[in-house]
Amino acid sequence: MDPRDREETVRVRIAPSPTGNCHVGTARNALYNLLFARQRGGTFILRIDDTDQKRNTQESEEGVLEGLQWLGLQWDEGPGVGGPYGPYRPSERVELYHVYTQRLIDTGHAYRCFCTPDELDKERQEARAAGLPYRYGGRCRKLTPAQVRDKVRVGQPSVVRLRIVPERMAYVDLVQGAIEQDAALIGDPIIQRTSGMPTYSFATVVDEIGMHISHVLRSADHISNTFLQLQIYRALGAEPPAFAHYGLLLNEDRSKISKRAGAVYVGQFREMGYLPEAVINHLALSGWNPGTEQEIWSYDDLLQAFSLDRCGKANAIFDYPKLLWMNGTYIRRLTVDDLTDRIIPFLAEAGLLDPNALDTAARARLVSLVALEQERLKTLADAPDVLGFFYRDPDVGVCVDLLQHNRYAKRHPLPALHQALGQARAALGAVAQNAWSVEHLEQALDAQVAQLGWKRGELLMPVRIAVSGREATPPLYETVVCLGREATLSRLESVVSHLPAA
Repeated sequence: MDPRDREETVRVRIAPSPTGNCHVGTARNALYNLLFARQRGGTFILRIDDTDQKRNTQESEEGVLEGLQWLGLQWDEGPGVGGPYGPYRPSERVELYHVYTQRLIDTGHAYRCFCTPDELDKERQEARAAGLPYRYGGRCRKLTPAQVRDKVRVGQPSVVRLRIVPERMAYVDLVQGAIEQDAALIGDPIIQRTSGMPTYSFATVVDEIGMHISHVLRSADHISNTFLQLQIYRALGAEPPAFAHYGLLLNEDRSKISKRAGAVYVGQFREMGYLPEAVINHLALSGWNPGTEQEIWSYDDLLQAFSLDRCGKANAIFDYPKLLWMNGTYIRRLTVDDLTDRIIPFLAEAGLLDPNALDTAARARLVSLVALEQERLKTLADAPDVLGFFYRDPDVGVCVDLLQHNRYAKRHPLPALHQALGQARAALGAVAQNAWSVEHLEQALDAQVAQLGWKRGELLMPVRIAVSGREATPPLYETVVCLGREATLSRLESVVSHLPAA
């Protein structure tokens, strides 16, 4: 039956391993599964695949959960939520897997294998020498029940292997279309380790059956697992779910995503000041083509438009510059109050303010600063640098150096700048606190420009450098209004005192 013809309650899942925090590939997989479930009134399940006991960590599991929650990808069943088919970690379901393993052994679909690591290594070396891909030779397939009992009785370690049926297999993938593979190439895989823990594919199938999973949506690197899992479904006499495999996420050079190219884990994007809305938007478009030129998609937009038939078969490129552009676009669309709330933790981390001491007046000032700089922010993490000069006096040495090299300021020697900035300070000082506004400040400095006979930029740029320690700021008068009268005059005086008078 074509899986597209299935009519059933939709239940989908993701099953990340707790061997690292929430990877962008995991996040995209969660997003696609969640959208698919929500569109159909179905259920989205989170399982933590902790079958790799040597590499699992509690910290990594917490990172997975926090990353998904930060993105707003909330699961309906799973850790922290519960559900009717839990527990949702394989390490808590071991006895159930033993029941299924024994069932396969009893029906002849699986057998105990007592081959030692040295014997298996010898097989691998022989295959390598012959230029053949390795697959288990099947020596323990031939053991009689009596031989197995004897080995078990003397405590000889064993794994359990699935008895593969060597035949041509095929299934219809919801993204890739019809796919075939010769099962004879698989070899009899281990489904239970000597420790008693199941392997990934076996635990996955048992869990899909027990949790009534209707669709498995995941990246294309799992296609090879699918044929093995189909053999397990058949051995257990269970109907498999529908499968959909979309392309992987890759770097721009088409290598696997690595830290060298940017953030890998969702938590890193959060620390770098990205908005979850932007990350979701970018993940959605990294493997799904809406068929339009639209690039900014809200979650509600995605919920209406997403479809598996527009997911790509080929691998997708994770475009970091595009995400940065997208993030800036989202920042500019936020209300100033919302943006202020999101920026405060970054300013606090930089030591620029104490959130607990942010009274009404201090917050109102911060809101005005954020409104002034909103257009310049690409990430929330830019805020300490962009807003920092409002909270800390610039380094006078930096200011003097900029005055010497700026293309406007250096049109006049430093003694001339000493005089001009001194006059500018006096003119601004004549503006009373209750008149400290763009209109009055502009009038004061325009009068000085006329008196000096300079071009406007030849005075305004040195003033900008003196009060901010930088060459680029928002419009100068708005900047000075937000900086305040006392700080503006103090900074001008400091710079003037460090410039030669003659």
